Amino acid sequence: MENWEPFYVQQAPRAAMKKRSAQLAALGASVAAAALLPLHATSAQAAVFNFQFDTTPDGTVTPPIAGVGTFSFDGPPVAGTFSLTSLPNYDFEFFFAGGTTFTTADITTPVANVEVAISLLGSDFSVNFGGSGGGEGSGSIDFNNGGNELSFQPDFGSLYRLNESIGTYQGITPVPGPLPLLGAGAAFGWSRKIRKRIKSSRPEVIPTSTV
Repeated sequence: MENWEPFYVQQAPRAAMKKRSAQLAALGASVAAAALLPLHATSAQAAVFNFQFDTTPDGTVTPPIAGVGTFSFDGPPVAGTFSLTSLPNYDFEFFFAGGTTFTTADITTPVANVEVAISLLGSDFSVNFGGSGGGEGSGSIDFNNGGNELSFQPDFGSLYRLNESIGTYQGITPVPGPLPLLGAGAAFGWSRKIRKRIKSSRPEVIPTSTV
């Protein structure tokens, strides 16, 4: 695959866009099929970001929608920037028109190089990707499944590239509501135990976020 930059500074070729538009009719069936897939077993507080991909590289997701998917990990979403490998049981699933799919197993970027930025967007959290890259598509995180290539814009950008086509993506999840009283008490007690355990043990490196 060529470098990301040439695709970022120009719109996708018209021929590719026309081909992609013709495939959009099949997206409804793909989305319906994805909805029928069994859900992955995740913890009760798993963060699940729902993705939409459009066909215009203008930074705003608008119809027609060319793809959908999810990015998830165990634990509640928190605003900040994290290494991908610090997020427990992270998982990707993306579905595009024409039946093209990508999962965690299709990542070609060294996962230790990928960073995940989570930020507030109204009543939701949104997610973008960055880091030092190193994948075959020169994006922040790249996927390859059977010769089909998906690449996310470097430096936490909002664009993506699917083969020769380029568009805008958005991944969001609702901000969790306040804990129930019992849940808040349990969480407070748990945090006190953790603090005592840390004080009584030798120092260890704990992943932290940077805003």
